Amino acid sequence: MKEFTIIRGLFDTRKRQLIIDENFLKFENKDHNQDLFTVIPKEEIAGIRYGVHFIKGLEFYIGREYQIFIRTKAGKELKIFFKLFYKRKLEEKHQLFCDIVDALWAYYFNDILNIYIDQFNNNQNFSLAGILFKNNCIQFDKKEILYSDLAVKNYHHYLVLCSTKDQYTNKMMNYLKDKDAVILNEILNCIIKNEQLRAKEVSDRPV
Repeated sequence: MKEFTIIRGLFDTRKRQLIIDENFLKFENKDHNQDLFTVIPKEEIAGIRYGVHFIKGLEFYIGREYQIFIRTKAGKELKIFFKLFYKRKLEEKHQLFCDIVDALWAYYFNDILNIYIDQFNNNQNFSLAGILFKNNCIQFDKKEILYSDLAVKNYHHYLVLCSTKDQYTNKMMNYLKDKDAVILNEILNCIIKNEQLRAKEVSDRPV
């Protein structure tokens, strides 16, 4: 079990408890004394999106809000967030965000990722983040990329999946705005590594 204390920002200085347990997630996101916490059982957790929203002043950015959205199987989202301004406690807040994300992966989302990987390895069709995974390719927006031609470009706040043979066959996904884009990134990179290993085995095979 991991426990974190979250202070949302300048106008909400109350210390809120976040508990990440192997059986449930519990967050003090409410303000009613008799009903402070939202609790989500692990088996109800379905997806995630997270990232940094930059806060803009009149002429330049003055702060940032770290945001994490946990989605349930019912489609509801629990928002976990905290802000900082003018880089005050930047290192501390950024580390808190990273530690929470790491714990969420360790307790919940590695298991969810493995379910998708098992489906892929068993040649089952499935959809993730708006991408349809089929036996030999992915499909999206009436486009198709073979796994052998698939490439992923990773950036701080988004990814671009594309075809190595056609640069116009691509799709950009934002880790914060697009649901499950972070999970998608993991499985795409697993597939690409498998394809690279398969290609190497073929090239190393004696004639």
